[in-house]
Amino acid sequence: MMVRQNATVGFVAILLFCLDCDPVCLAQLGGGATEERDQNGLYRLVSSRLTLISDMPFDAELKSWPGLLDQSFEQWSVYFGVDPAVMENWKIKAVLMKDRERFLQLGLLDGVPAFDEGYQFGNEIYVREQPTIYYRRLLFLHEATHWIMWKLYGGGGPSWFMEGMAEMHGTHALKDGLLKLGVIPASRDLVAGWGRLRLINDSFKRGTAPSLSEIFAFGNAREDHEVRYAWSWAACVFFTHHPKYGPILKELYSSSKLDYSNALSLKFRKQLDADWPVLQREWNAFVSDLDFGYDFERSALIESIGTTKTWQRELPLRMQLATDRGWQSTDVVVQAGKSVRITCFGNFELKGASETHSEAWVVEPSGITYQYYRGDPLGCVLCSVVPDQTSERTKRWDTTRVGAGTVIDPPQTGKLFLKINEASNGLWDNKGEISVEIFVTNP
Repeated sequence: MMVRQNATVGFVAILLFCLDCDPVCLAQLGGGATEERDQNGLYRLVSSRLTLISDMPFDAELKSWPGLLDQSFEQWSVYFGVDPAVMENWKIKAVLMKDRERFLQLGLLDGVPAFDEGYQFGNEIYVREQPTIYYRRLLFLHEATHWIMWKLYGGGGPSWFMEGMAEMHGTHALKDGLLKLGVIPASRDLVAGWGRLRLINDSFKRGTAPSLSEIFAFGNAREDHEVRYAWSWAACVFFTHHPKYGPILKELYSSSKLDYSNALSLKFRKQLDADWPVLQREWNAFVSDLDFGYDFERSALIESIGTTKTWQRELPLRMQLATDRGWQSTDVVVQAGKSVRITCFGNFELKGASETHSEAWVVEPSGITYQYYRGDPLGCVLCSVVPDQTSERTKRWDTTRVGAGTVIDPPQTGKLFLKINEASNGLWDNKGEISVEIFVTNP
């Protein structure tokens, strides 16, 4: 999208800016933006919405930022449900620094608290230069999201919500000049320097994955802030895409002014209390399958298939397992110490992720040993016994390979779920169903 032009206003703005900064050179850019260099040797790029100041020359990437900000405004207006006219005349100053000391000496950081990567301060945002172009752009969008929320709501809310929303909108895709905010990156190669999924995986490995209650209570300490940002991002992504809890959260934050206290978290938790056990199960299912290219619609937990009331324990339960969906309930509550036999029949089509195999495989329930995902054959049937949430612990679901058939001895009482073993982003092109029989061997 090109920057809107207004010749009279643009000329006056340029004249006033020149008087303010004593530029030593001035160039007119496309879309009404101007580029100049002031007497301190700093580069400035001015558009209708953005004034960008840096100690680095503006390359094509940085010159694209005014247009990217315009595209972001369009998406923010839709996401937050705001008339674009409300934001029509909002303007922001962004400072991109390679040599922070230079800006300190020039007095351009007076009153700005110390920060590691980026900071929003009223109508100004500050970003330190980063090793990768993607992550630098992400920080710009992250801090701009803080600014938009401050303008709309007077604040950003509690730490998890403030940082999670900024992380979510900052995580973007850019292709052929078109920007899309709030994406789950399709692959690691597209988001150099991002690392949020790696930080979440590391938390699971260390056994330090925070519960939702702990996420809601996050503070603002600078220590381990990247880990907190990663989990805040995951929580905001989860709630934004949840058909029931997302609208509740949006109503809470959009119906009143926000500050930076924990008030929003307390109100939200109170509204969730009745559903907390179910929410915990859905949250753990989400973080269990969270990966690059996560497909929210196909990976949404299927809680019931409507057979609980009709199943007779002395007879096998028969169901069809969809191969293009994630975890699906069997409606069977298995008991600890009660062995359960699961048998699977049939086949389905699966394309897989191999660059050397473009046609669909015909796959049986035992999967494809040619290719593995998370330690099990691609496409094999998996099961998990999920107890009612008596603990708030965030943990990945324990899985057992079923394949064509197996007998499980549940260590705990819980509902039995099934799915095929494939990354969330690969489910969409599967075709067919697997027939399943479930039988309690010692009722």
